Parts: sequence; structure tokens; C-alpha cells
Amino acid sequence: MVRTEVVQLKTIKGLAYKQKLTAGGAGIAILTQNERAAFTINKRDGSTTPYGKVDASVFSDAVVKEAVELTKGLPFRRLGAITKVYADNHCDETSVSEEVEDVKVEIDVMASVEYKEFISAYTDKNNKFSYQLMNKDLMQFASKSSVVSKMLAEKADVESIVRYVVKSKAADLARNKGMDDDMLIAFIEMFDSMNTRSAFKELRAFLRGKMSRKKGQKTSKV
Repeated sequence: MVRTEVVQLKTIKGLAYKQKLTAGGAGIAILTQNERAAFTINKRDGSTTPYGKVDASVFSDAVVKEAVELTKGLPFRRLGAITKVYADNHCDETSVSEEVEDVKVEIDVMASVEYKEFISAYTDKNNKFSYQLMNKDLMQFASKSSVVSKMLAEKADVESIVRYVVKSKAADLARNKGMDDDMLIAFIEMFDSMNTRSAFKELRAFLRGKMSRKKGQKTSKV
């Protein structure tokens, strides 16, 4: 199973984790000693929708909101399935080797040196992955890159530049030649699905700003 670490809830006695769905996107699982509930997460606005039958008297909006907030931004890992939750909120889980579902792309991403180095490089002193730290470093890289300057001048689309920046920085951190196109797309999607705001939102906004300024400079010269 590809999911985050389990978090403990305060609104009810229970646990929650975010799970990478094989069909794409992510969902939230909430578990108590006696019941379970699942919700899909809208990638655009972060809203949740019950998946299957859900007891609203147990899994209220406040409970779901807390689960979403506590798991927001946590990195995905290859972990076992939760098999039992106890009254004191600890749980049993299967070993990873017992998992048989098809999560080939996700496993490849998380097993890559690039993924591990990104998680390590941008984990803050509180042992939490920092999207702010990651975006700041990527924006600094983009500012100094002659290739990015050329891509901006040639009016390349933002996503192409994001892919170049992420691939280059990942290769730098991992000290290798970089990911192929399929792995790169899966890598970016993995990080974006970890954060409902879009993991690279600041980088994208930064690049759009540079594009707008270049466009304005050309217009003023005419």
C-alpha cells in the first residue's frame, strides 16, 4: 500500500492516513476501533467525497477536516495495510511483503534515489517535509539557470520548465544523469498528490511572473 504514516485524531478516538489511489489521485482513510471510512480528495480544491457507505454521526465534517489537515503534505511511503485498531489508538499492520496490489509506478518513484534525496534535502528541523524550502531552492535554481532563461525567451510552457527544473535538481541531489520522461512525470505527480495545493505551486507562479515581465519588457520596446 502506498500511503502516509498514520496520524492520531483528537476530534474522535481514531487514526487516519492519506493513500495514493491506483486509479490516480489520493484519498483519506479514517479508522476507529470498530469502524472505517474512506474519502476521495478533489485535486483542484481539496474537498472530500465519501467513498462507499460512511456513518456521518461518527465521521463528521470536523473529523474529516482534521484528518485532511494532519496528513496534508506528509510524504507517501510503501507501508503495510492497517489490519486492526485498538482502544488506545495503536494498530496492527501487514508487512510490506504481504501487499500484492499493483502499484508499480508508485513503487518505482519511491524506490528511486531522486525521491529519497528530495525527501531528505527538504525535510526541516522538525522532521517534516517542507514544500516552502523545496520551492525556494527550485526557484533559486531556476533564477541561475541559463537553460531556464533560454526556455523563457523561447516562450516554453510553464510545465516544460517545471519538468526541466525538477529533473535537473533531482539529478544534482542524486548525483546521476536524471530520470527518464515517464519517471519524471510520475515523480511530479507523486509530489503534487501529496499536497492538495500542488507541491510546485510557488515555482509555477514564479515562472509565470518571469514570463509576464519578459512579455512586458518586449512590449515596452515596441
